Amino acid sequence: MHARSTERHRRTGRLLTRVGVTVATVAAPFAFAGSAHATPEPAQVGDLREQSAHDQAAADAVDALAMSSMFGTIAGELTPFFYSAPTVGCGTVAPVTMTMASAVTGPSPDLDSNEVSFQALSAYPGVVSASGLSVAWINTSTGLSGITPLDGTTDGGYPTLSKIVETGSGTVLAAIYGSVGYIDATCHVLPTVGMFYVPDEGPLPADQVATPA
Repeated sequence: MHARSTERHRRTGRLLTRVGVTVATVAAPFAFAGSAHATPEPAQVGDLREQSAHDQAAADAVDALAMSSMFGTIAGELTPFFYSAPTVGCGTVAPVTMTMASAVTGPSPDLDSNEVSFQALSAYPGVVSASGLSVAWINTSTGLSGITPLDGTTDGGYPTLSKIVETGSGTVLAAIYGSVGYIDATCHVLPTVGMFYVPDEGPLPADQVATPA
């Protein structure tokens, strides 16, 4: 298990180096918050509510996730979350800034077809000293769900604010929330929601395809 975890940390580092966290704001932060729920709440949300019953931050993230009626299929290798997350407690002018988040789906040299790499990037300058971020996710195709810490690290032990998660194939709805620690500040990240399609299988990466005779 330790060897597998170490290998995932290494793959996460390579993946972040390859694609970066090039995400943009694609919707107003609370555009969906006041709208009525268009569809019945998925049964999996109840499982997440039980897991987050004693953690208010996690419960708020699950609420944000549950209010999104955008259940569908979004294809794409690198996909930003729906909006940048308002972040309080740190900032260069006022104690507020934004955190951007994205996800990468496989298959690729660094990801299997049933995996998602979640990552975040705080706008606060400085070297990250600790990650208190987590991702609450639901696979709406299979019913699998979980709350996973974004505790990936570089080979040198520095937090990457990322994690490769085995979600299984299907449509995955996710919310990232928590905190990011710096030497001189702690940024508290409000939930941001995204949706991603994880293929069951796909073409081999170009560098793994055999050259025909």
